[in-house]
Amino acid sequence: MTSLCQMTNVREIDGVIGIVAVIRPGAANENKKRSFTRRYQGLEPTTYPHLSLEPCLRSTFGLVVFEEHVLQICEAFAGLPSGRADVLRRALNKGKGDVILAIKEEFAACASERGHDAAKVAEVWELVTGFAGYAFNKAHSTAYGVEAYWGAWMKRYHPAEFLAAVLTNGKGFYAPLVYVLEAHRLGVTFRPPSVNEPGPAFMVHGGAIRVPLVLAKGLTERTARELMAERSRAPFTSLVDVFHRVRPAQEEMELMIRAGAFDDFGQTRTAQFWEAQWLHQSFQGTGDCRQSWLLAPPGMERLPEVSLREPTRLERLAAEHELFGYPVSGHPLEVFAGIAWDTYCPVSRLGEHVGQEVVTCGLVVEQRTHHQVTGEPMKFLTLADWTGMVESELFAATYRSHGLATVRYPVLEVTAKVEPFENGNGFTLRVLRAGKPRTTGTTEAAPK
Repeated sequence: MTSLCQMTNVREIDGVIGIVAVIRPGAANENKKRSFTRRYQGLEPTTYPHLSLEPCLRSTFGLVVFEEHVLQICEAFAGLPSGRADVLRRALNKGKGDVILAIKEEFAACASERGHDAAKVAEVWELVTGFAGYAFNKAHSTAYGVEAYWGAWMKRYHPAEFLAAVLTNGKGFYAPLVYVLEAHRLGVTFRPPSVNEPGPAFMVHGGAIRVPLVLAKGLTERTARELMAERSRAPFTSLVDVFHRVRPAQEEMELMIRAGAFDDFGQTRTAQFWEAQWLHQSFQGTGDCRQSWLLAPPGMERLPEVSLREPTRLERLAAEHELFGYPVSGHPLEVFAGIAWDTYCPVSRLGEHVGQEVVTCGLVVEQRTHHQVTGEPMKFLTLADWTGMVESELFAATYRSHGLATVRYPVLEVTAKVEPFENGNGFTLRVLRAGKPRTTGTTEAAPK
């Protein structure tokens, strides 16, 4: 949709409403997306199969875009009863061939009675039946289009609050990682979880988003519920306080330490770990501060005075990625520190190489397979590097040769041609080759 907005150079709400419908499978048949973008910008003349269709197709430049256009064309051109036209609409949506063939005869008979010749009847019938598959009506498209505009406005002027709301409500087309990457692109950072702000919402503080602790993988529903209930009663004052009030299992205590949930109390991670061990040994996992040893066993009288090393930054990021699906205290690409990012053309500069062949590299954040008109499979990829995200496609021939690499390597090197949109307002990448990225040999995370 973002690319289609750029291709169309959409300038007002009616244009947004139109492309919301144009991109749906029913309307997108027969290359309608390209025709709509061209006609909207005056790059191609608007034409109508018959003058009787101008009133219903004027707002969409002579193209069948909305679901109700099927009804309007059948009635305006052929005089087909509205009830039968609606049956046709539903049959096209569900692919009921026998029903479509039956109504075809009715459509031809009604159109002939109005004096239309056989060639024109066949042309308009092809126009109607080309609108096959799932589609939107105009009211539905309007609701989506207006909401999309509101969302774009909020993201532009309140990016942290908007993205926090998207992540909190689990909405959006992509996985949370994509929204985290987008947040970093917009200059919005994330704060590690805290037991004193356990969730369930992503909260904004000074332009940074706090990730809720209750989303950590491995935290039980009971512990998450107790964390929120106890925090609403009073703030936690220490790791010991959390242990006695929430009574988490030993594994849960350790994962909260790895998530950084106790860091605000000032202890090192090593000290936190040993204190958690002592608590579970002392209270035998009951969490009841009234039930402990009268005399602790030898070696458990106090915390050990050891100098174990603290986890490195890369280890912390890896732990966060494991627990939440993305690093919290750094950029998601920091966990791929060994990639030679500076040897590739960055996404933000691809527009300087329009029409040229480039080599770039990115984390595969979204991919979906599709079938070309020939029936051959192809794939669309969304790649992200430190400077942004870009859409790309592997057409059938490339997909046959390099499709395996797109699932084998989480970070992918691609050789591609930068193909501009016709209006010069953007581009896409046509992938020619894909494979393993170059590495630097280092395993340290990038500096914060």
